[in-house]
Amino acid sequence: MLKDFTKYIFNGRSHHKNRLVLAVIKEYVENEAPNLQELLEAFPNELQGTRGIFINKIEYDALPENSDDKKNNRYFSKDDEIISVTDGELLITTQWGIDNISRFVDKASTLGFEVQGKSDESNKVYWFLGASYGGVDDQTERFIKESIWQGGNDGKYTDKIKQIQKGDKIAIKSVYTQTHGLPFDNNGKMASVMDIKAIGIVIENLNDGKTVKVDWQPNFKKLTWYMYTYQKRIWRVLPDKPERKALIDFAFNGAKQNFELFMKNNSESFVNSDEQKYPTITQGSLNKILYGPPGTGKTYNTIVEAVNAAEPGFSPEEGSIDEVRAEYQEQYDDLVSEGRIRFVTFHQSYGYEEFVEGLKASSDDGNISYDVEAGVFKDIARQAEKFLNSKASESTYNFDNAWLAFTELFSEEDYVEVNMSKTSFKILDFNDKRIFFEKRGGSQDHTLSISTLREIFEGRREYKSGLGVYYRPLVKFLREISAPEQMPAVERKNFVLIIDEINRGNISRIFGELITLIEPSKRNGQPEAIEVTLPYSNVLFSVPDNLHIIGTMNTADRSLAMMDTALRRRFDFVEMMPKPELFAGKSVNGIKLNLLLSKMNERIEVLYDREHTLGHAFFMPVAAIVDLEDEDKAFEELQHVFRNKIIPLLEEYFFEDWNKIRLVLGDNRKKSKALIPYVFIKKHVSSYNDIFGEDHGLETYEDKKTTFKLADFDDEHSAWHNHLAYQAIYDETVLKKIDKASVNEEPATGEDSVVAEKSNA
Repeated sequence: MLKDFTKYIFNGRSHHKNRLVLAVIKEYVENEAPNLQELLEAFPNELQGTRGIFINKIEYDALPENSDDKKNNRYFSKDDEIISVTDGELLITTQWGIDNISRFVDKASTLGFEVQGKSDESNKVYWFLGASYGGVDDQTERFIKESIWQGGNDGKYTDKIKQIQKGDKIAIKSVYTQTHGLPFDNNGKMASVMDIKAIGIVIENLNDGKTVKVDWQPNFKKLTWYMYTYQKRIWRVLPDKPERKALIDFAFNGAKQNFELFMKNNSESFVNSDEQKYPTITQGSLNKILYGPPGTGKTYNTIVEAVNAAEPGFSPEEGSIDEVRAEYQEQYDDLVSEGRIRFVTFHQSYGYEEFVEGLKASSDDGNISYDVEAGVFKDIARQAEKFLNSKASESTYNFDNAWLAFTELFSEEDYVEVNMSKTSFKILDFNDKRIFFEKRGGSQDHTLSISTLREIFEGRREYKSGLGVYYRPLVKFLREISAPEQMPAVERKNFVLIIDEINRGNISRIFGELITLIEPSKRNGQPEAIEVTLPYSNVLFSVPDNLHIIGTMNTADRSLAMMDTALRRRFDFVEMMPKPELFAGKSVNGIKLNLLLSKMNERIEVLYDREHTLGHAFFMPVAAIVDLEDEDKAFEELQHVFRNKIIPLLEEYFFEDWNKIRLVLGDNRKKSKALIPYVFIKKHVSSYNDIFGEDHGLETYEDKKTTFKLADFDDEHSAWHNHLAYQAIYDETVLKKIDKASVNEEPATGEDSVVAEKSNA
C-alpha cells in the first residue's frame, strides 16, 4: 500500500489519512445513527481494498496479543475510537495509502462530506504489468485479442490485482538488462531496460484476483524505456515524482524520455520515502563489506544491496519504510529461492572445506569412499558461470536427460558396456554419487564420480589423465543414447553471496588461494582473468565477474584495524554509523528521539569508542508507532527497547561497570532529593563496619563498598515510567526545573552514598 504524509482538512481540522477516515465515519454515525448493514452500505469494505475498512470488536478482541493486527496497530482500538452502531461495535483500520484514500474521499463527497487534500491528478493510478509468468510464453497477443489482462494462476498477486480500478490506465511491460547498444553513454555499465508492449484503460475488474477487462489501444507500437524500471509482475505508479511522471508521459502521452533526468541518478537507487532516505552505497563494486556498531541497519541494508546487485533494475513502489522494506524482502526471498542469493555465516571453526571444497567420507555396503564436496562459494560460482554471458537459443545436450536415458537403459540390462578406442569397460552399478565399473580383464572395484562426469559433459572441466580415459568415452556414450534439445536463450544474470560476521572467521584459512581470484580485475570475464587448480578436485577454477560478495561486520565484536590485510585490499568498506537525524521531529511524550540517541552515543564515545555506539535501528519500532499517532504505545515500546536492548548492551560494553552506565544515562547529575524518582540506577555506598561489624580484618583494603541497583521496570512509579527521566538524559534544564519546583531541596538521596557517608562520619 502506498503511503505519504499529506494532511487533509475536514471540518476545519487537519488529519492524516487514517485519522481522516476515522473522523468522517464517526461524524456519519453521529448524524445518521445507522445499523451495521447501513454503515457497510455507506462505506463498503472494497473502498479500502483487501483488508476492508472494519473489523467487529468481538473478532478483534479474540485475536492474540502478539498478532500482527494488534502488535502493529492495524486498527483504531482506544475506547473513544471504537464505532458504536445500533447492533454492534466496530474498529476502523489504520491502513490507508495514496490510492485507497482517494476512493474514500470520493465516496465521502457523495455523502455530503467536504474534504480538502491532494489534487485529483496526483491521485491517478497507472499500472505497468507483466505478461510472462510461471514459465509461460508471452501472453501479450492473447490479452489484446481477448481484451483482458490476467495475473497468472500462482495467486501471488491476488490482493494487488483486486486494487486495480475501473478507469485506471495500464501498460504491458517486459524488463531486462542491456550493456551494449544503448542510446546514451553509460560508461560500459549495464542498464535496466523496459519494453512497453501495449497500453489500455481498465473497463472492469472481475474481483477474482486474476482478471481485469481492458480496452487496449489498437495498433500500438512497442516503446523502449531505460533505467527507471521495475522487475516484478505488477508495478503501481503515481505521477507524484519527476521520474514517475516522465515514465507515465512516455508510455501514455507520447513524450520522449529525457535521459539526463535519469543519468544523474543512475548510480543511485530511486528508493526513498517521506520518512527516510536509504543509504546510497557505492554501485558497481563486486566486493563490499558493511561495517558498524550494532543496530545501524547492516542486516537490512545487506538485503537491499543484495537485491540491487542481483537485479540492477529493481525499484520498489514508493511508500512507507515498512512497505519498502517488505518489497525488498519479498524480492530477496524470490532471488534466494532461485539460487541467485546465498547466505553464509563465518565463525572460528569455519574453514576452506565448508566454503570452497573438501573431502567427505561415505559408506556403501561397508566400503568407505571419499568424495569431493563443493562448498557454498564453489557452488554459487559455478551457477553464476552459467549466466556469465548472454547466449542465443541453441540446440545442445542436456546431462539430466542423458542420465535419465542411461538409467532406463541400465534397468533393462545386467550391465552397460561402453566402448573405448581399442577396448571397453562395463558399468556394473551406480548410486547417487558414484558409478562402479569393471575394466576389461581387470577388477570390479573402480569408480567414477557422477558430479565430475556432469562437469565434463557440460564442458566445465577437462580430465586428460588417469580416469579421464574412462570419462571421455562415457560422455560420448551418453550423448549417443540421448538427443539434443533446444535450450532457451540465456540472459546474463548476477548472483550474490552474503557473508555475515565476516570478521569472525580466519580469512586466510577460509579463502585460501581464492583471495586473489575475487579481485575484480582477476575475475572470469575480465582481460586479466586468472584461474587456479583446486587442491581436492584438481579442477581449474575461476570466479565469474557476475558474482557479488557482500560481507557484514559488527565493529563491537572486532575492530576494522584488526581485519586481514589481504581482505581489506580487495573489499570496499562501507561504514554504517548511527543516524539520529532519522528521528528529527519525532517525539514520544516530549522525549525527542534524535536528541536522546545523540546524547547517549556522545557519552559512549567518550567512555569507550565510536565503534560501540547505539544504532538507530533500536528506536525504529518506536518511531513506527509514533507515525500512527499513538504516543502511549510508543512510550511502552521505548521502555521495552531500554529494558531488552539498550541496558543489556551497555552491561556488555562496560563489563557491568554500572557507574559508567549511570554516566551514559545522566544519573550522576541527579543529586537532590527531588530527583530521586528520576534516577535509573541508584548508587549506594556502605562502610565495611556496617556490613561486617568491627574487627572484620579488611583494613588493608578500601573501607567502603559501592553497590548499584537498577530501577524496577515493572514498578510503574520508577524512572522507566516517567517521561521526564528520559528527557533529562539529554536536557539538563529538565532537572533544574524539577529542583526549582521542589519546596524542600535536601542533598543526595538520588545517590544514597552521601547520606551513608555522613552517618558513618
